[in-house]
Amino acid sequence: MFHRNPRHPFVLSTLPLALAAAIAPAAAQDPIDSPRRASALEEVIVTAQKREESLQDAPIAISAFSSADIENMGVEQVTDVTHFTPNMSLHRQSASNATVNFSIRGITEPEPSMSVDPAVGVYMDGIYMARNNGLAFDVVDLERIEVLRGPQGTLYGRNSTGGAINIVTAKPSGEFEFQQSVSVGNYDRLKAHTIVDLPTVAGVSAKLSYLYNTQGGWVDNETTNFQQGRADDFGEQDNDAYHIALNWAASDTFTVDYSFDKTDGTGTPAAFQLTRAEAVPASVFGANFDPNLSFGPGANDGGIADSVLLGTYAAFGNAPVSSQCSTDPSCTAFANTANPAFGGATPAQAQLGTFLGVYGNAAAAADEDRKDALNLPYAGREQMDIEGHSVTATWDITDTLTVKSLTGYREMDLNHRTGLSGGGFLDLTAVGGGVVTLFAAGAPNRKSHEQFSQEFQFLGDVGQFQYLAGLYYFNEEAEEVTREQTAFLFGDFGTQRSYQTDNSAWAAFGQLTYTPAAFDDRLDITLGLRYTEDEREITIDEVVNGLPASGTFDTTFDNTSGSLTFDYAFDMDVTGYFRVATGYKAGGFLSRTSIANQQPFDAETLTSYEIGLKSQWLENRLRLNGAIFYSEYDDKQVTQFVPTTTGAESTVQNAAAASYQGLELELIAIPLEGLTLNFNYGYLDPEYDEYSFFDPTGQFCGAPGTTCDVSDRGVFANAPENTASAGIQYDFHAFSFGQLSARVDVAYSDGYTYGTIENRFDEFVRNDAFTLVNARMILSDIDLGDAGNLTATLWGKNLTDEFYRQSGIGAFESVGFAGVVYNPPRMYGFDLDYRF
Repeated sequence: MFHRNPRHPFVLSTLPLALAAAIAPAAAQDPIDSPRRASALEEVIVTAQKREESLQDAPIAISAFSSADIENMGVEQVTDVTHFTPNMSLHRQSASNATVNFSIRGITEPEPSMSVDPAVGVYMDGIYMARNNGLAFDVVDLERIEVLRGPQGTLYGRNSTGGAINIVTAKPSGEFEFQQSVSVGNYDRLKAHTIVDLPTVAGVSAKLSYLYNTQGGWVDNETTNFQQGRADDFGEQDNDAYHIALNWAASDTFTVDYSFDKTDGTGTPAAFQLTRAEAVPASVFGANFDPNLSFGPGANDGGIADSVLLGTYAAFGNAPVSSQCSTDPSCTAFANTANPAFGGATPAQAQLGTFLGVYGNAAAAADEDRKDALNLPYAGREQMDIEGHSVTATWDITDTLTVKSLTGYREMDLNHRTGLSGGGFLDLTAVGGGVVTLFAAGAPNRKSHEQFSQEFQFLGDVGQFQYLAGLYYFNEEAEEVTREQTAFLFGDFGTQRSYQTDNSAWAAFGQLTYTPAAFDDRLDITLGLRYTEDEREITIDEVVNGLPASGTFDTTFDNTSGSLTFDYAFDMDVTGYFRVATGYKAGGFLSRTSIANQQPFDAETLTSYEIGLKSQWLENRLRLNGAIFYSEYDDKQVTQFVPTTTGAESTVQNAAAASYQGLELELIAIPLEGLTLNFNYGYLDPEYDEYSFFDPTGQFCGAPGTTCDVSDRGVFANAPENTASAGIQYDFHAFSFGQLSARVDVAYSDGYTYGTIENRFDEFVRNDAFTLVNARMILSDIDLGDAGNLTATLWGKNLTDEFYRQSGIGAFESVGFAGVVYNPPRMYGFDLDYRF
């Protein structure tokens, strides 16, 4: 096993030498014919339109990754394909390794609450995976990953305004095969993967897979105050993943496929690091800070400390008559009177002095550069348990009619403890009723989710028509319990909240393609429609600053989405298309908004216009696909932190109008036998045409409780202007000892932000442009005779040790700080794969 050494230059110097050492003996051997040395591009089959077809025949912007691509590029999680897909990016949640948000064409939903739907639909074996929580799972045994860009409202339905990710797991082959792979690397990496494919018995085939994956953390936790009983480094993971695939061929016309996946894991979240903290934020101390720490109207009033002192006042058995201490004369007198419980100081001096010490320490500790070590006593371990089942029954009733049934069930349990203090806030000593720490964010969080879906599809063709019709039902139940706790001496300031959701939806959809004979079967005209009804219900129980409240809210939505596509084959290898499509994302309620401010947000819709080209040239040695698009949003949902009297809270608001325009280019070429080149590029230009924002405090609109247009300050989260990637792979002539291949991938992204409205902390969370470099040297087909064969791989990821921010919270401007989560550092290792 490699020893932990994150920044040692040894790897950069030894990797090229190792590659050269591997190539040198290869050059000395006599080459033999090799089937791996491609001289033309292979056809790629996709199921993006719910039926098998060539990638080049599908009139949609799609990036497809085959099992060979996944292996050659070193894809270990679905999230890895974001760097190789134009106009696609990723936002990784700071509180959980398992929670990610995908962004396609700048359209995303960064809100981690399970009460808000994602904007990019993720499907595995045709089953919708409703929540972003748990999507960062290990790839166990995949056949293909497809990324569909643009709204997919007709065939994929709700919550696919940005696009859809279609994950297809590997099916049984019906013949005996065995595969065992082991991977070791720096940061104590150990990964073992076992696959057993069993022969068909009585029409039933089975494939079993198991994956063990452990990885040490890459940011040290230097705390000596172990609030959780141990000081774990950040970024650790220890996962077990299982996959079972069964196929029953009952007859020549009826088959059933069953898929089971399960992931159990523990770990620590990536480190949340402070990049900015104000020593005396007005939102905490009030607009008129008094260094003498007296309290009342005109001095230290209106800030968070005002609410904290009110809680302290109540903790001493008093009954507040106002929502702020500064507007309650009795509370003001209490705050400015010496009290033996505070060592003879006044409560105001004790509380405000604590604030000053905490924020002063935070301001000194904040650092914009990535740190290798932090002091976070409240960083806890994360536990996840994810399980899924799917059954697909296919009945070919006639040669022109097929009926499919897709049944899915998934459940998830996720427990973690947030660590948002960023290594900069002081721990306080318990006094009286007990204290935690300012933004200890030792916030325990428990999520559970289960979903059921049923879909029926009817596929066929009649003459010049090809059709697909379907019915869909979906239900989910979720529960989350969290405690966002910040306690000060006798004043308990914070929120304890739990909620339960019960959501259901049903839909009817259809798509009809007409190929008129008058155009020599070159023209296809496709019309699709989908009608959806959503029912949303949420029950929230909360305790805010010691005051309990409960409420149940429900609402309904309906939508008709559609698409119209014209695609024309100029010849056998060149097709152009024009597509108009709409997408729909349900509205609802945000669980993190207080009951007092709870109100439903509306559904959002997106209409996209796209012109695309699919082409192959030079006798299938060059594939060039591209698209130009323009999209218009109506009632766009935006998650926004807004300042309140107790700090800040999240709300979802509907911005009136926004538009996106851009282009995408994908190229793959084989200029020489054995040499493969990949390139893709994405350009994105989003703009708010109108952004209506309700401002409860007047920070943005000038007056509290007013609404104004902030389109000139609106920004788009996870929406880099330019993205690009390039890859080169060379497969050498096969030699007597095996097949040697070398590959390098480079991915680039412009900078982007994580907020939705500009504020003074944006620069402390914004991503700068970054470039990632990966490399692999593969020696495959090492012949072991009757015992099978071996593949050995030397690999490196992020070889230049580039750092960028995977997520950031600048909206904590409301409480005086900002913080980010950085990407993993340089990783390298060695894999050995045995197959029989």
